[in-house]
Amino acid sequence: MWWSQWGFMVMWVVLPIVVATTVVGVVVRSRRTRQAGGLSRLEEWVVALVGTGALLVAAGSIAALTASGIQTFASDPSHVRGFTIGSVAAPTFAERSSAVVDAGYESAWLDVTGLPVGARWLLYLEVALPILAALAIGVATAWLAIGLLRGRPFVRSLPNVVGVAAIAVMVGGLGSQAMAFLARGATIEFLGPRVITAGDKGDGPYEGLAMSLTLDLAPIGWAFGLALVAAAFQIGTRMQQDTEALV
Repeated sequence: MWWSQWGFMVMWVVLPIVVATTVVGVVVRSRRTRQAGGLSRLEEWVVALVGTGALLVAAGSIAALTASGIQTFASDPSHVRGFTIGSVAAPTFAERSSAVVDAGYESAWLDVTGLPVGARWLLYLEVALPILAALAIGVATAWLAIGLLRGRPFVRSLPNVVGVAAIAVMVGGLGSQAMAFLARGATIEFLGPRVITAGDKGDGPYEGLAMSLTLDLAPIGWAFGLALVAAAFQIGTRMQQDTEALV
């Protein structure tokens, strides 16, 4: 059934991108005159394609936010992934090979019924914050693409849009990790820490859930990079305004 999968991709992915790119290119091109040193015809279509893809990413992000909200708040039981397991014993299947010296597992998922609203909000924010960051990047990219197609990339609003995207990337990346930690902590608190967590009652350790937080600081680096891009566009905007004032 590979042909049906390709047909689905062409109908719902490739065709909308091609049509939207054509519309964006024609509309923007009709609203400006060709300037010296402007984009060539091929460059215009490439920029239009990138801008269309960014708009589709933004639209998909909005749809994903809605779908995630419905799934998080309307479904019961709640599906919670990414729990850390403590005091784990070696799984029995590892004994089938003499080359395995030791083994274990580190994570588990739970379907929890009756999860409180506060914990559901934390689960939703864990998913929503990175989606909001993708939405901000999509809007900033589309904004820049439209400015390039119109021959005026250095507009006053673009540095602000890129700056907002930088903040969204940092908050989305770090905030999602923090929300994930708090959501699993709230879930464990609801289930009962003495019942569900790992420990030792005096007769040896027993398996259970454990809490751990390891932050990935990469979003800070991406945010700083976008902030520098925003500063560069701010300088370009001032230079363009000074040039127009001289003319």
